[in-house]
Amino acid sequence: MTTRHLQVIVLTALLAGCGNIQGQLDNEKISSLRYDTVECPTLIAQRNQVMAQVSTLTNGAGYQDPNVITGFGPILPDYRTANQKQAGALQGQVDSMTRSIDRRKCAG
Repeated sequence: MTTRHLQVIVLTALLAGCGNIQGQLDNEKISSLRYDTVECPTLIAQRNQVMAQVSTLTNGAGYQDPNVITGFGPILPDYRTANQKQAGALQGQVDSMTRSIDRRKCAG
C-alpha cells in the first residue's frame, strides 16, 4: 500500500465520521404512521403550517434534496446551510403527513 492510498483511506474515514450527508438525509425520512392518530382536519392544518415554515426557510423556492453523486453520500459531510438542514427536516414531516392524509383519504 502506498502513502497515497493511506492518505485517501484516512481522509475517507475522517469524513465518514463527520455526520455524512446520506445519514442526515435518511434521518429526515420518517414514518407516516405516527400521524395516523391525529384527526384529519388537525393534521391538514399542521401540514399547512409546516409547509409555510419550509417556504419561509427556502425563500419560497421549496425544499429539494441535494444532488449527491451515487455512492459518495456516506463519505461526504453534510454541506447544507442551517436553513437547508432545517427545511429538510421539516419537509420530511410534510411528506410523512401527506402520506398519512392520502392513505386515510382525508378531505382537504
